[in-house]
Amino acid sequence: MNKIAIAAGCVLMLSIGSRAESWTESIKVQGDLRYRHELIDQEGDEVRNRHRIRARIGIEGKVNETTQAFIHLATGSDDPVSTNQTLDDGFSGKSIMLNMAYLKIQPEQITGLSISGGKFENPFFKPGKSELIWDSDFNPEGGVANFQKDFNNITLNVIGAGLWIDERSSDKDSWLAAGQGLMKFQMNEKKSNVAFGGGYFNYVNTAGYKSFFDSENPMGNSVDTNGHYTEDYQLLELCGEGSHHFGKIPVTVMGDFITNTAADSNNTGWLAGIIIGKAKKPGSWGFRYIYRQLEKDAVIGMYTDSDFRGGGTDAKGHEMGGDYQIAGNSTFSVTYFINTIGLGDAQTDFNRLQVDLQLKF
Repeated sequence: MNKIAIAAGCVLMLSIGSRAESWTESIKVQGDLRYRHELIDQEGDEVRNRHRIRARIGIEGKVNETTQAFIHLATGSDDPVSTNQTLDDGFSGKSIMLNMAYLKIQPEQITGLSISGGKFENPFFKPGKSELIWDSDFNPEGGVANFQKDFNNITLNVIGAGLWIDERSSDKDSWLAAGQGLMKFQMNEKKSNVAFGGGYFNYVNTAGYKSFFDSENPMGNSVDTNGHYTEDYQLLELCGEGSHHFGKIPVTVMGDFITNTAADSNNTGWLAGIIIGKAKKPGSWGFRYIYRQLEKDAVIGMYTDSDFRGGGTDAKGHEMGGDYQIAGNSTFSVTYFINTIGLGDAQTDFNRLQVDLQLKF
């Protein structure tokens, strides 16, 4: 009941900023619900079958002509890369967490500039929405500035961010200084486009500190006997994607490369894939295939794809899946991972099957 009251209070606060408009015109609400059956087969462990739900609801409020506020609630725990809730624990109630809460300012004086602060959706470009560096549920915290400029058929996008990871009362704080640039070219009467970009992500105060979020699990990264990171992480990324419509069928190819310039070894990762079609309206479909390899210290393991290899680094393998829209805003999806955990002599097979029904409103 307390959480319902808090959500209602948030709606009220967001509506106060709009004087000329009624709250029904200044507030937008959207959400989604996903039901998932998941099978996990990891070499050496019992095969797991589990059912999971994900429920999310977001509120967007117009404060004034240049400012918006966003509040987003979701199921799950405090895990920074998952909003799933497993159906177990004797029919117990399931947790609702604050998934996002931020303000967004678009100053009239600088067209194309937006500034956000709080806990917000990941602002960084991911080719084909792939997850080499960032899981799809990763919502960072801090501040970000995004500048976008259109030049006929060319779009420039530049992002700068300061993201707060760990505040420590008796030691130095850990934070992330990040920047990314992207150029997108539209061709063939906008039936084709190509995007190229690069980014730099500098994690400040990492080596010598406990692994982020879960101090007992470094998620594949190198740690010492005390569980402290042995490496710093200064990541250089190069990425790109190209899309073209073959008749009514869109096809996208993607690539992403990352290297940790602060580590001397086990410091690279890469990804390549293709997407054919798109489940956009009833009867439409999409297929994707991705292959990736991610060395131990190429990225922070806690924030990369939590489905690939069970989450973390030091792995390689395949991801394939398909989507079919069975009705308006209702999509059926299947995803299968065939992965190998460990890029050295000690290797473990990891397979994961996910069957989803997703509803949006």
